Amino acid sequence: MPSYLLEIGCEEIPAAFIPSSTKFLLDEWTKRLSALNLPFSSIETGGTPRRLFVNIDGLELYQADKTEIIMGPPAAIAFNEDGSLSEAAKKFAVSKGIDEATLKKVTTQKGDYLQGEKKTGGQSTAELISKTAPEVIMSIPFPKSMKWGDNDFRFVRPIHWFLSVFDEKELPFKTDGIKASNITYGHRFLNPDKIEVANVSEYKEKLSKAYVFVSPSERRDIIKAQIKDIESRENIAVDIDDDLLNIVSDLVEYPYAILGSFEESFLQLPEEVLITSMKVHQKYFPVRNSSGKLINKFIGIANIKSPNGDSVIRQGYERVLRARLNDGLFFFNNDKKVPLSERTEALKKVVYQEKLGTSYEKMERFREIALYLADILCPDKKENVEQTAYLCKADLLSEMVYEFPELQGVMGYYYAKNEGLNDDVAQGIMEHYLPKFAGDKLPETDEGRLTSIADKIDTITGVFAAGMKPTGNLDPYGLRRSAIGLLSIIEDAGYRIELTKLIEISLNKLSSRLSFNKDEVLNDVLSFINQRYKQMLVSKEIVAADVFDAVCSKSSDMIKIFNLAKVLTNARNTNEFQIIAASYKRINNILKKNDFNNEYFSDELLECDEERALGALIRQQQMQALLDEEKNYAVLDELMKFAPAVDAFFEKVMVMAEDIKVRENRLGLIASLRKVFLIIGDLGAIASK
Repeated sequence: MPSYLLEIGCEEIPAAFIPSSTKFLLDEWTKRLSALNLPFSSIETGGTPRRLFVNIDGLELYQADKTEIIMGPPAAIAFNEDGSLSEAAKKFAVSKGIDEATLKKVTTQKGDYLQGEKKTGGQSTAELISKTAPEVIMSIPFPKSMKWGDNDFRFVRPIHWFLSVFDEKELPFKTDGIKASNITYGHRFLNPDKIEVANVSEYKEKLSKAYVFVSPSERRDIIKAQIKDIESRENIAVDIDDDLLNIVSDLVEYPYAILGSFEESFLQLPEEVLITSMKVHQKYFPVRNSSGKLINKFIGIANIKSPNGDSVIRQGYERVLRARLNDGLFFFNNDKKVPLSERTEALKKVVYQEKLGTSYEKMERFREIALYLADILCPDKKENVEQTAYLCKADLLSEMVYEFPELQGVMGYYYAKNEGLNDDVAQGIMEHYLPKFAGDKLPETDEGRLTSIADKIDTITGVFAAGMKPTGNLDPYGLRRSAIGLLSIIEDAGYRIELTKLIEISLNKLSSRLSFNKDEVLNDVLSFINQRYKQMLVSKEIVAADVFDAVCSKSSDMIKIFNLAKVLTNARNTNEFQIIAASYKRINNILKKNDFNNEYFSDELLECDEERALGALIRQQQMQALLDEEKNYAVLDELMKFAPAVDAFFEKVMVMAEDIKVRENRLGLIASLRKVFLIIGDLGAIASK
């Protein structure tokens, strides 16, 4: 069956743009072919710095026939008195591309209407694709694009050619003044000549001979194989980071791994500085010895294999790395001359956020939260926690962090160690930024955990109090990430914390700077954090969403919420629980309808066995005491005792009795019952099975 191959040849595309562009091409062609009623068997997309390609297999030569039923206006409008088509019906047919001969009256549930059949299909696949290809090319979204020449067409980089081949023949179209052909080009330096292509198999084969591997996965495999070969020859171990591997594979068309080195004197730098310089700034792979220790070697991935050997490229790689490491060593030695406490005091001149004050003011706020946490969780570490909170932002003013922002916190650790500070304080300074992203490691010391929680709570509360809370997809201060981070720490450490108290401390400190409604902001912040926690638990399939909603108002202790929600999630589908949940909703409706909220009933006015049994259970239950002791299964057992009594009550007892005293007593009885149910949470929020 025919296939279609499209290639967009251009100047070097940034590596970060290639995965998203190829994904768009895959999705967009899939969507458009479906809309055009053009079946296919598979689509493959890929790219290099100089080209993006799409190959579509299993196409037909002609579009499949399709008959679509289209409903028109009511029959009263569509037909004249003599049964002929009205002008409205004829205009409808023209506007929809329907043959008048297919128009007829049909009876539906809504009455008689005009119906027609629109037949499409039979168009040449080649013709449809030649129209679609330019539209797809012009619709590729890039984070940044440019225009060149005299027209308004924008693309990530100037386009030089289009390869367009359908059924092994050139399929021309024209975009931006460039006519598509069956010609592509090889490697810019190693084989820049024209290459004629008939299909994707030939395309890949000829380009590989021209030093271009168009498949990103193939380039990744080549890089890994070359690194493994160097490892074997040199008896070394290479950190093959997947993210870095993806980046470098999209930086080259013809990957060639080269082993380089740097002076051993640079090994006195912290390992993180060396790795950041190599991986982040130069896109090199760090190298370790057989014992796992970082050594003065690296692997760079070139886009060319020089016929004159590797020495020129290697020397270039070594030269640029040496310059960066020289800077790093200079900054490191200079930074160690200034105590962290001095840098902390200098934060008084650094604006954190215009409405929220300086970085020093922020530190003062979250330090108070951290001290509160230390008081209740680890009072023996209070001094360490205070010192960690005070010093944790100091390295932001270091030359090293200015040059390597990725190392904030890490450099604070090394400078703290250099000053001879407590190991846990130094570790806490480094850990307080954790976790930085989803799946990142969590702090392991109490110093790091408490400071991280405090810092993140202050960030969230401050931004909310300043009226800058996230909206939609906009979250410029990363509050969602902060909320998930602090929740992950609490969950991992098992800390019993009432978040309400932490938010209050932060708001009290902010009140001297900002004007806001304290109760409103507190509720908004707590709701924001609760939503993040619900998403975390539901995504792990530990807790049902409706159960979380039912119990989250009972506490701001996340562990307490989790434990209770987990127990109720396991019980929510039992018959007994469903009886109680349904009864709760019924009680609410009755009390609301009668505008009755008096939670009192007299035993003397209870007339029948069913209401006396229910009253006795209400008097005897100990759910609040059990809940306070977090005996959640015992609470659930107490709750379940109500199921048969409630069921019998509503089956046998008429709440709205004629005697007003009996009626109000029964309303008081069910109001008291609702109060009991509310001990465990808003049971009305739990969906029926």
